[in-house]
Amino acid sequence: MLQLKVIGTADLPAVLALQAQCYGPEFLESAEAFEAKLRAARHLHCSYLAVEAGEPLAYVVSLPVDDGQLPALDAQEVVPARAPRTLYLHDLAVSPAGRSRQLGRKLLRQVVNRAQDMGLAQIALVAVQGSREYWQRQGFAAADAPSGSALAQKLASFGPGATLMRRALGPV
Repeated sequence: MLQLKVIGTADLPAVLALQAQCYGPEFLESAEAFEAKLRAARHLHCSYLAVEAGEPLAYVVSLPVDDGQLPALDAQEVVPARAPRTLYLHDLAVSPAGRSRQLGRKLLRQVVNRAQDMGLAQIALVAVQGSREYWQRQGFAAADAPSGSALAQKLASFGPGATLMRRALGPV
């Protein structure tokens, strides 16, 4: 039976192993970067690991952010948000063994529900590895990052072709 559990630091080896199955080397983040994101959202329960029969199959890491805030790829420090309006979906990865099970959609639904429970206005993410169309099908639209802004610089850390995307949330 599939279980969605809140990610803790003890789950980082499983997260890193799943990440390595899903991303090219230019997108791999360190354990320290994941820890920083988990610390910034401590006790908010917005990052999840999908496990079945003890086998990790997928994960999503998200954290509330202030307007214009976006952790760079592999950021070793993440400042907790003071007045978040957005749940930033930093990473969603599904193992090859879990891809036929719509785990990405299940994890996204969990994140949407959590963002609504927190009273946030939107979810944002950075689409990489040609995933923009997938995210559009999930209700996200490309968003601008003003040229030369701190946000644009952080977006650039994800490499060429990275697209900032947002999805507005209606009332619960």
